[in-house]
Amino acid sequence: MMTPEQKLIKVRGQAPEKRPSVRVLSAATSHSDCAFAMVALAARADLDKLCDGTDFEVAFGQDPQAFQRGEMFERRVKEPNYGTLIQLLRDKAGFPLTSVRVEDLRSRTPPNTAGLKQRAAETKRILRLIARNAATAPNIIDGAVLTCEIAGQTAYFEADSLAAAANGKLHVVEVKSFPITDARCDPDKLGAAVDQAAWYALLCRRTLADEGLSADIVSSEGFIIVADGVGLTPTLLRQPMEARIRRAERLLATLPKPAEILSRLPEGVELPAVALDPDLRLIVLEKLLDIVGTSYTPSCLQDCGMARLCRSRAHTSGLPVLCGGPVVRQLPGVHSLTRAIELSTGAPPGPAEVHAADALARAAAAYDRVLKGGGL
Repeated sequence: MMTPEQKLIKVRGQAPEKRPSVRVLSAATSHSDCAFAMVALAARADLDKLCDGTDFEVAFGQDPQAFQRGEMFERRVKEPNYGTLIQLLRDKAGFPLTSVRVEDLRSRTPPNTAGLKQRAAETKRILRLIARNAATAPNIIDGAVLTCEIAGQTAYFEADSLAAAANGKLHVVEVKSFPITDARCDPDKLGAAVDQAAWYALLCRRTLADEGLSADIVSSEGFIIVADGVGLTPTLLRQPMEARIRRAERLLATLPKPAEILSRLPEGVELPAVALDPDLRLIVLEKLLDIVGTSYTPSCLQDCGMARLCRSRAHTSGLPVLCGGPVVRQLPGVHSLTRAIELSTGAPPGPAEVHAADALARAAAAYDRVLKGGGL
């Protein structure tokens, strides 16, 4: 007899695997109402690859030059001996002028699953020291690994930047190479960086709570280190995260359990392999989307490899979401634009359509008056 977790692996089948990361969880926060996205998260399937080779393929991935810039910037922050980071923490975040103890977990373990498990255990040990304000507690942790359960399986989350502690408080630090100029930077990139920091803060709090220690030592203020101007001179931005931490916590709390997900799927459902002929793969995907259900919004185009296929389906169905959020809010209970047209021309509304039907009828009457009066 297979466990629910084993059955979810069977649902993934030969589809490419994508293990949860903080970036994946941050994206999931935006798509928590999409049943198909939640199935993929639980089954650890990579939605970014399923449409490869079809007309709906979406190109994702970091530009090699941007990746190289990011690595160069992170080295600049950490070298020599974390001196730049320490100075930023003192100048911008009020860290005391005391001796600094750095734990570099990344360099002490192999870059594989066994190494992640070792670093997770070490991270717990260090967090205990910080929580107890031990004299030997480090000020900076490089390469912390935190864990949580996703669909019944332990997921490992590698902090690709740093965490810093002082005066009994732990702050999450994210290092990003995008520039800030004249006190302005790309709001989407900054928001994504703060989201990632919020996830690490939440996972730190959960780890401490599991250890029977106070989670209050984890600050709700994140430190985002970015490039000052077009060069690679680091500067530090202090960002509030409490609302984002609560949002991440709600997502984890509402993630469906493996048994709940499986109860919605017919026996034998399996995601298609990327090696399958693209036309056949699309047929399988269309059937799965019909069975499981999706919740397309234009924002899906930013981070989901299924977005173009879902957008095409939304066009075929005439979903109001294609016109944007304001239109959706003006059409409560109306499930298609075709239905909106019918209601505007006098079709009897259902109980859920009454308010929208009244507004549509008034708008249609006003439109007719303008046309009859010769206006445009």
